Amino acid sequence: MKCPDCGKENLSGSSECESCHTSLSQAAAHSPKRGMEKRILEGKIAALSPKSALQIGPQEGVQAALVLMRSEKAGCLLVIEGDRLLGELSEWEILLASDKTDFARLKVRDLMRPAPAPLSDGDDAAYAFNQFALSGHHHMPVRMKDGSYGVISARDLLRYLCK
Repeated sequence: MKCPDCGKENLSGSSECESCHTSLSQAAAHSPKRGMEKRILEGKIAALSPKSALQIGPQEGVQAALVLMRSEKAGCLLVIEGDRLLGELSEWEILLASDKTDFARLKVRDLMRPAPAPLSDGDDAAYAFNQFALSGHHHMPVRMKDGSYGVISARDLLRYLCK
């Protein structure tokens, strides 16, 4: 039986993990059975097929961001300065500001939302579901193995569940 905390394989019927001493008595009840539950609990974020993130600097104009989002059919841009992820600018932030601002004067930094901590492509899919639920974001940055950024959306989660 695999320990839900540390992942070590233990002898079947063991009541405690040999490595971390976590109780295994309830682990069998929480192991994924099949279908959607199994996909959520056993899948990795890499299986959600993160797309390469479109990036923009905080000093760029919102008008330029809109043109980039429209041309690439993207709902989100990651705001990057140097190597640092500062935030994200999504269609939601732009839409919420549309009635009270002049986009010609605005900079990306004026509308961007602080980015949540990036997920890793090796993290569990269940963690991605959890982070979407807690953050209220519709897009989440993903740090890829090569150091680049990708993005997953709430729509990607639904697509993953429907496979």
